[in-house]
Amino acid sequence: MDTNQQQQPAQASKSQRMATVNTLLDGYGSLSVPRLLEPLAQNFEHHVLPESLAMPPRNKESFAHHAAGIFGVFDEFRMVPQSMVDDGASGVVVVHAHMQGVLKGGKGVWTNECIMMITLSDDGTQVVGVKEFVDSAKAMEMARKHKPKDFEAPTTNLGSEGPELGVVS
Repeated sequence: MDTNQQQQPAQASKSQRMATVNTLLDGYGSLSVPRLLEPLAQNFEHHVLPESLAMPPRNKESFAHHAAGIFGVFDEFRMVPQSMVDDGASGVVVVHAHMQGVLKGGKGVWTNECIMMITLSDDGTQVVGVKEFVDSAKAMEMARKHKPKDFEAPTTNLGSEGPELGVVS
């Protein structure tokens, strides 16, 4: 092999990409922060959209804190994929999912939906980023009615300052 040629990383197989995405979705349903974090890369970034919600971006640490708060309001939770589109060339999988949960304290059933654009590592084994479009009305309802009283997330390392709402996903 010519030393002037750079070897390109092998593109992950579709089965590997889908396995990683399913591990992420199953992590949400586990209500276990360590399990949710398993497929996340060290440089993971999470962005909640639309921007009108003014949710700051989260790094892996602030995402873990956020997830712990959200998991704390549920007895049960599932991410139920309605459709998935895999763009192997870009390493992005787009998931349309219904979120279904049972709130603690007999507060009823929670349903919502989202679109997640999940960026994977070159080998498809880690989640590098998630851009998550959420139902704005449901996000605001969660903030008003179900957000844990002591739930304030730390500032991320992505340039945002101040506490976050921490109400979606």
